[in-house]
Amino acid sequence: MADIAKEAEVQPDAPAVVGVSRMANYLWIEVWKRGDKTAAGDAEALHDMRVAIRRLRSLLENFEGEKKSPVLNSKLRNEFREQRAELGKLGDALGFVRDHDVLDEYLKTYAETRLKIKLNSKATEYSGLLAFERFLQDERATAFAPMVKRINKSRRSDALQEEFARWALGLPGASAPDVSLQEIAHKLLPIRLDEIASHADSLEDGHAEEEQHELRKSLRRLRYTFETLAPCFDTDVKPIVKKLVGLQDLLGEMQDRAVLHAKALEAFGVRSGSTPEAPPPETIPADVAAFLKYGSERRKRLLTQVRALWKEHQAENFFENLRAM
Repeated sequence: MADIAKEAEVQPDAPAVVGVSRMANYLWIEVWKRGDKTAAGDAEALHDMRVAIRRLRSLLENFEGEKKSPVLNSKLRNEFREQRAELGKLGDALGFVRDHDVLDEYLKTYAETRLKIKLNSKATEYSGLLAFERFLQDERATAFAPMVKRINKSRRSDALQEEFARWALGLPGASAPDVSLQEIAHKLLPIRLDEIASHADSLEDGHAEEEQHELRKSLRRLRYTFETLAPCFDTDVKPIVKKLVGLQDLLGEMQDRAVLHAKALEAFGVRSGSTPEAPPPETIPADVAAFLKYGSERRKRLLTQVRALWKEHQAENFFENLRAM
């Protein structure tokens, strides 16, 4: 678990603006540690850089609070939203490339574990899968150049890298409510839990993958809340984060499988809005149709696992116990 507050040397009784300043600067440094390697094509550095930006954006979102429960004054909240939006542009550029790395990995793993082959020019009997992989790789290549351009633009003098650092460093001097990190942590927790509860019924039959994806995002926001404010709670949050990651990972693969299905339809010119649960259209090559069928079955198994894990957490009052922290 990333213990961001500890790494940034933040204390629970620190003023909110001091705490967020230190954590934002720590995470911003983590982002740019990977900048050169990401621009050079290192997939692992790209993943780490994207995660650091996600954590940073979640940190800012947490300190904005909600309309009904604001943490900072309106001027600072507007600043936080503006900064988060700028970070989002860089994060999106990274995400477009990273998503294709993930999807291509699913395809390669299927070929190696289910078909016992490697997807290369020798696998001529799987021409459909080869064409699909080329489609994913071409899309990645198309997204890669704009990503590098965004990274390089951000690193120019007085551009995002420098501007955000100056803004974050200046936060302790801002006019802000006299509230500590610990107070904010306990104010945020019920908000994040309410958000998860509002998406809980997405695991029931008849709900679309978009709703389940929203549940995943709400779980991730709660996880990042614990990662940034861990010292503010009187218990070890590592076991809590582990349980949240377990649910998040299962829901994440479910979403990836849905995206893969849509990408395969796009790759072969199918404009149908069919869902992963529906049989692949007849115009899809047989080997790709078999891959999509496997993905659909895999997604159903994942949903069963998520439901079982959710039921287990409910039985042990996991979320109710968090609310009582």
